[in-house]
Formats: sequence, C-alpha cells, structure tokens
Amino acid sequence: MAVDSDRKYVDHPAPSVVLVLLLFLAVGAAVVALPLAFQAAPRGAAPFLPIAAIGLTVVILCFQFWPLYSTYYTVSATGLRVRYGPWTHQYAWSDFGAAYWQKGMFATRIGWPSVTPCVRMTNGILLKRRTRRFGLYLTPNDPRAFLMKVAEFAPDLTRETIL
Repeated sequence: MAVDSDRKYVDHPAPSVVLVLLLFLAVGAAVVALPLAFQAAPRGAAPFLPIAAIGLTVVILCFQFWPLYSTYYTVSATGLRVRYGPWTHQYAWSDFGAAYWQKGMFATRIGWPSVTPCVRMTNGILLKRRTRRFGLYLTPNDPRAFLMKVAEFAPDLTRETIL
C-alpha cells in the first residue's frame, strides 16, 4: 500500500509540431549547406575533413533531438524532478516562489544559465526561483493538470495562479 506522500505525477511532454518543423528545417539547411561548403573548400584540403564535418553535424543534431523525446517531469511531495535527455535535476519546492501559466510565446525568455527543459515554445509553466534570476520553464502536456498537481504538493506556489 502506497503512502500518500509517495504519490507522484509524471508528465512526458511531446514536442510541438512547430518545434519539430523548425528542427527539420535546421537539418535541411545543414544537408544543403555541407555539400556547398565542401565544393568551396580548397582542393588540397585533407580528405577526412568532409567526413569529420558530416559526422560532427550528425552528432550535434542527434544530441539536440534526444532530449525532445526523453523529457519527464515528476511532481511529488519532495519536489520536482526534471529528466531532460542526459540531465536530471531535482528541485525542492522551497527553491520556488511562485508558479504561473505562461500561455503565450515565451521562447525569447529562456536563458542559458541553466538547462531549460522545454519541448514547446508556447503554453508553458514558469516556476519563479527565489535565489536565481531566471525561472524554470516547463512545457507539460496539460498545464492545468500539472499546476493542479503542483498545488496538491506546494499550495503556496499556485495561490496567485489563474487556472
């Protein structure tokens, strides 16, 4: 029998169609640009250089796609656990001051100082941090249900949130 404090809510968001189209556009641009770059390269260049460039491009693109399909948010009494590709972060509820539903475009507000596990560019959740300048942006499948689960475990975070 599970104890009430052991309850968890797991969300596995899928990337939006717009984001996938943008990534495919990036892949297409790389596929078109690489042969043109090789044609412009001097003929005396090392023969392994084109193969290395193609290999590096494929590795970078695979590394970019991997987190989009392996993102999980786990909400529990102990806090929020975010698994995003190769990274796993555990956040205590005390790290956050408020939770908001960001319904519009927010991709321009994402900063580099930390991993931002977003697989969509709109309709996300912003968890404002108490000690850091940048908040944690998440893009769960159903933001309303996600915020309701957060309210079960950390009601102070969602008291100002309009559901």
